[in-house]
Amino acid sequence: MVGKNDVLIIEDSLATAMLIHDFLKKLGYENVHTCNTGKAGMKKFEELAKSDHLPIVLLDYNLPDMNASEVMLQLFNVKSDAKVILETAEEKDDETVKDALRHGAYLYLPKPIRFENLKNVIKILEDEKKVLDDQPSEEQHGVEYFLKTNTRISLKRLAEYSKKQEADVMAFLKELEDQGRVSKIESIKEISCSNCGSVRISQHFFCPSCHSSNFKQGKLIEHFKCGNVSIDDTYKDSICPKCRKEIKIIGVDYRAIENYYICIDCGEKFPEPAQDYICVKCNNRFTLEHAHWVTSEGFALKTTN
Repeated sequence: MVGKNDVLIIEDSLATAMLIHDFLKKLGYENVHTCNTGKAGMKKFEELAKSDHLPIVLLDYNLPDMNASEVMLQLFNVKSDAKVILETAEEKDDETVKDALRHGAYLYLPKPIRFENLKNVIKILEDEKKVLDDQPSEEQHGVEYFLKTNTRISLKRLAEYSKKQEADVMAFLKELEDQGRVSKIESIKEISCSNCGSVRISQHFFCPSCHSSNFKQGKLIEHFKCGNVSIDDTYKDSICPKCRKEIKIIGVDYRAIENYYICIDCGEKFPEPAQDYICVKCNNRFTLEHAHWVTSEGFALKTTN
């Protein structure tokens, strides 16, 4: 039997947190931890990761002190292969949800929380954990599982995930292709670790000045009269925080600079965060310039109507 992970619930609603907590207990999860702010959640996550109890994270999108994308940046900085389930009332095709998924959220759980949805999400994670454990008798099942959970995937990645030789995976894929269950698509070029060659790579974003991952996205306001440039929420009631004059007309009194990033630690403002890569397998950290590129055949599971 596969042992169950710890679970960390980062949720500011006490009622929702207790509902999830109690249901997970019924599913057999004994070590369920709850936090009601992003800061507390990040601290608890780091404690658990350091004690080799990497938790599944259920993360509310809107927290009192930060949003999910900001929290995830910190979590992935501690453990790049963290499994984060995003909780939100927004639709899956909403831009905020898409952004969180792009930033590494593993699965999406719509609010209000329904037991059946939560059970299904947990089952996906349990199934994957079972596949990733060394169970040779289920290797072919592992290949099929990863085909089902990815819209497109490379031979290189399938071989690594299923812990099989590429030739063996290719032979099995050929069987599936002959059965009409799998399609060969264009070759896939992807980054591999400069140290061990693994393609299980996580992106890491950080401030280009101090290298902290503690930054947020926002809009900057430049007040023409005094030259102040700061994040929009520092202009309380449209009053400039530097000269205390009111800003009224955009283009005349001030301009707005959209989609900027502000480092919480050093105060640096930048149009794009710096980035590098972390190998999930060996924890090697490297830049794009030092990455190795690999190309292998691509495959996709055929959908049935």
